[in-house]
Amino acid sequence: MNTDLTPEEKKLVEYSKDAVVKYNKIRHANGGIDTLYSFLLSDSGKIHDGASYEPNIAHASVCGERCAIANMVLQESYKAKIKSIVVADPVPEVQENRTPPCGTCRHLIWTHGTPETTVILMQYVQGKDGWTFSKIEKYTAKDFYPLPYEPKEGLWDNFQRK
Repeated sequence: MNTDLTPEEKKLVEYSKDAVVKYNKIRHANGGIDTLYSFLLSDSGKIHDGASYEPNIAHASVCGERCAIANMVLQESYKAKIKSIVVADPVPEVQENRTPPCGTCRHLIWTHGTPETTVILMQYVQGKDGWTFSKIEKYTAKDFYPLPYEPKEGLWDNFQRK
């Protein structure tokens, strides 16, 4: 794990902190609670936001990372690549380990990024005076997805039952 951030990553982290506060104020004003957010920087330099969707049917839930990736594809294209992605997770108090992306999100970060796409994990805690952001952790997509599934083109083209 590397905690040194590039200037672009620092800008993304600051954007993420401001957006978490903005979105949580909106959610609270409408009776909602804090949720996991994700913010990504695409290779075009655009930032895309995502929030978890947590309905009362578990299998219909959508992670914040997937939402941010879907927004990137919607606003750019399937050819856009993730340069860096922040995962901002609400916690009641600072935890020893940050929350990494789930398996599906790891796969989507891999397929819409590169092995060197940075994944920045951040926790936030709501206090009486607003939200505080604890230490961040920085990884690469390869750290979370060391043995990706990559179909082999033509593998079954000449298959014959024996």
